[in-house]
Amino acid sequence: MTKPIIGDALTAVAAHLRCPRCAAARCEATTDGLHCRGCGETFPRTDGVLDLAPAGDTSPSGDRPYEGSLAAVYGWMMSSPTRQRLDSWLLGLNVRQYYREVATLLERLGQGPHLEVPCGNLPFLGSTSAYRDTGPWIFADLSRAMLDQLARRLGPGDTAGHLLLRADVCGLPIGDGQVGGVVSLFGLHCFRDGDAVFAEWRRCLRPGGRLVLSTLTGDGPALSRRYYRFNQRDGSFAPARTAAEVIALAERNGFVIEEHRRLGSVLLVAASLREGGSTS
Repeated sequence: MTKPIIGDALTAVAAHLRCPRCAAARCEATTDGLHCRGCGETFPRTDGVLDLAPAGDTSPSGDRPYEGSLAAVYGWMMSSPTRQRLDSWLLGLNVRQYYREVATLLERLGQGPHLEVPCGNLPFLGSTSAYRDTGPWIFADLSRAMLDQLARRLGPGDTAGHLLLRADVCGLPIGDGQVGGVVSLFGLHCFRDGDAVFAEWRRCLRPGGRLVLSTLTGDGPALSRRYYRFNQRDGSFAPARTAAEVIALAERNGFVIEEHRRLGSVLLVAASLREGGSTS
């Protein structure tokens, strides 16, 4: 049985999407999903999730989404600040401070539409009013398991409007310059082609658009570095980047760093799109 997308966010954001088949920005919402007026393709939504990802479970860039038991464990851990504190000693992270600072940055984004990718199971859902007050939001992830967890969590009182979208971060089905904010929390360290990721974020943002980013880095405390290497063994984490390398990656892809802060092994960044959005 197909669930409706609460707040009819698909209708609200359809004009901002582009077809993953022909790349035409001529999409319209239907009662069952999304229709492309360019090539005539229709994409159904199932259990509240619109699937616009490439075929298969692996990104063309090689990124490995969390599925199965790994998604269940990760979702359980990340759905509560209290449970996140269980592994804070691994990351050298003050979780309370992290939640306060991220919530502040989210509330500065202004009006949407906004994109959060990878959204996971949206750990900040109950920690900020931004998801209610600055919609519509597009919550995108390549993992169907994480999106299904999120679909179960969301309810009419949680957001003013949202769209759950299965999509690849390196090939987002969003038109050029169509979102006001991009949010990516604890995701960049999973992506191997950092330039491709930042280029997609830049492409999707409208002039003056903002980026809120947090990521693990490879130059944190010794225990965190061992934790990072452990997660590289099965391909969950990409090769490590230092905090300086992440900042340089953002800047060469057209972003101006407004704030950045180290919290243990976690780097938190707020940035805006350079005028013209061009690379340096």
